[in-house]
Amino acid sequence: MSIHTIPVPTFDEAAAFVLPFDKFQGKTLAQAHAEDPAYVRWLAKQMVPRNELGHRIKAMATAYLAGLNQPKKRNGNGHTPAQKPVSKPSPAPDAEKKTHPRIYTQITRSAILHIEDALAIGKVRLFMISYQRGQGAKATAAHYLDVEDARVLAFDLAVRGALPARFTDYKGSPTGLNGQPLSRVFKLEDRGEGQRAPIVFQVSQGPGEVVGEGAIKPAGKPTVEIAMLLTRWQARRLGHALHSYLQAWDAARLLKEER
Repeated sequence: MSIHTIPVPTFDEAAAFVLPFDKFQGKTLAQAHAEDPAYVRWLAKQMVPRNELGHRIKAMATAYLAGLNQPKKRNGNGHTPAQKPVSKPSPAPDAEKKTHPRIYTQITRSAILHIEDALAIGKVRLFMISYQRGQGAKATAAHYLDVEDARVLAFDLAVRGALPARFTDYKGSPTGLNGQPLSRVFKLEDRGEGQRAPIVFQVSQGPGEVVGEGAIKPAGKPTVEIAMLLTRWQARRLGHALHSYLQAWDAARLLKEER
């Protein structure tokens, strides 16, 4: 089938379409939208397809959003006609609350790093995107950093402007990769003086193995690995933004507790 003759999907077809890759691999478009509406909007409006599959995904996302925005049809009496039940995935409860407020964004020539607020669960979310200009996103990876670790790293970057040691954090999900364990690894490293961009952020994910009381360790090579090199000035700006945000969050939490 030519990419120019892909039929326009119906809303129900689009809702049930299973995403074949990226952070929502194995989930339907409706499930992905329930968890991250902005991601589906990006698929529909900003993703640049590179092959027939890309065009099909874009068409599905476009049809799904169009169906959501379409007003309900009414009959001649002004009443909404009865609708036949449609079997489609149900969004997760309070799904919209799973979106994460953006704290800071850093963009380089090949990668984007979003630092996001997941403080409701005691985490800071690191969402990285690798891209190629003119072709759109190539891969994405996410990591959930404990807020206690985020405080120390933000302080080191903001105040010291350097890291005393390499930091590696292992996280994961027992059912995050097509129902199988998913390993997530975050590395932050200072390569020392003499480097134009000495600070390295790296997020990787891939197959994992459950060990101990639910911990996840990598099981083989990662399927996604995204790195970003920052100058000390860029790292200090990032560190100050995160450090200030966490301080403001602490203050707001204390005021709430006093009331």
